[in-house]
Amino acid sequence: MKGKLKLISGKRIESPLNQKTRPTSSKVREAIVNILGNNLEGASWLDLCSGSGAMACEVLQKGVKRILAIEKQRDTAKICKKNIIEVSNTMAHSIHVEVICNELISFLKKGPKNKKIKFTKDSQSTDQKFDFVFLDPPYESGLYELSQKLLLSKQWIKESTTLICECSSKSMPRINNGWKLNKEKFYGNTSLLFLIPNQALNYFDDTDSMH
Repeated sequence: MKGKLKLISGKRIESPLNQKTRPTSSKVREAIVNILGNNLEGASWLDLCSGSGAMACEVLQKGVKRILAIEKQRDTAKICKKNIIEVSNTMAHSIHVEVICNELISFLKKGPKNKKIKFTKDSQSTDQKFDFVFLDPPYESGLYELSQKLLLSKQWIKESTTLICECSSKSMPRINNGWKLNKEKFYGNTSLLFLIPNQALNYFDDTDSMH
C-alpha cells in the first residue's frame, strides 16, 4: 500500500504507508528550503534515512545537482528512488541521483570512496564530499551522535558543509564536539538543528593523511 504526499511545488509523490517511516512534514520541509535558500543551487546533498525521499525531492526542485540517498527498508528505498527520479526528470539541468538501500552506520563507516557509490567513479575526489547532509533517523534510534562522528571522521563533508538534523523537540540529540550549533528551529514536536563543522578541531587540514 502506498499513500500520496505533496511537495511544496504541488507535485505529488508516493509515500510508504508503514509505521517505520515518518515523513518530514511539509511545514518542516518548507522551512529547510527557505533557510538554505540560494545555497542549494548546484549543491550536493546527502540524505540519510531518506524515507520516501520527500526532502530530497524538495531540494532537487531548488537546484541541487547531486543527491545520494540512503534508506534501510528495501520497499521504502524503491519508492524513494522512483520519487527522486520522477522529480529529476522534470528538471532542465543535469542531475546525478543515487539511492542506496543500506543500514546507516555501516554505510557511513565505509566513507565516500565506497565502491557501492557509482558516481564517485567519474567525479573528482573533491566531489565525493557533500555540501549538505540531512539526517532524519527514527527519533529514538540513538543514531544521531554516531552519525555526526562518522560524517567527520570518514570525511563525508567539507569545511563549509551544513548538517541538518531533524529530531524530536522532546529528546534533542547531543551534539558531537566536532560540530557547532549554527541554528535551531522548533515546529511543535519536531526540531531542526543546523550544525556546522567545528573548525577549531582542524579535521580539514591534511585530509590525505587521515584515513
